[in-house]
Amino acid sequence: MNLRLIKPLLIGILGVLSVVTLISLLLPSQVMTSKWVQVAAGKDTILNNIRDLNQWKDWNGLLTNARDIQVVQKTSLTDTGSRIFWTDLRDYHNEIRVTGNNEKGLVTNLYMGNQRPMTSGFSVEKRHPDSVQVVWYIVENLKWYPWEKFYGMMSGDMKGPVMQESLYQLKKRLQTQ
Repeated sequence: MNLRLIKPLLIGILGVLSVVTLISLLLPSQVMTSKWVQVAAGKDTILNNIRDLNQWKDWNGLLTNARDIQVVQKTSLTDTGSRIFWTDLRDYHNEIRVTGNNEKGLVTNLYMGNQRPMTSGFSVEKRHPDSVQVVWYIVENLKWYPWEKFYGMMSGDMKGPVMQESLYQLKKRLQTQ
């Protein structure tokens, strides 16, 4: 092949890759997905249901179709260190580890397969006289790679439906108790 044809092609490819990389550097290195629902139940009742990891399989979509679910629950629901281990349909080993617990909610680290850990949590606040707002959020740190930054733009669309459905299941469960 002629070098005169290869050289402009390589320069063009490097130019496009440089532009894509520069654009990705302008994108945030951290993305947050959050969903919420209003629940007509007491704040303490909601917090106790969220803190009791043994009940998560009944409402949390992350545990749908999970195998080998193991819950290591601390004696007090307000202690940190409780964990859930499970295997998903792709045979990835996953873990949720409680790292924070206060009067407003629960903070966890979420380990999904071979991905980097994500911070996740639930915030429970009384916003209306007859209901309580429950927010589930997931925060992901992204590397500088262009494909990670562009993934970050779509991560909310991938996680959001599971999070919202889980919150609806929690609401349904709490309002029928």
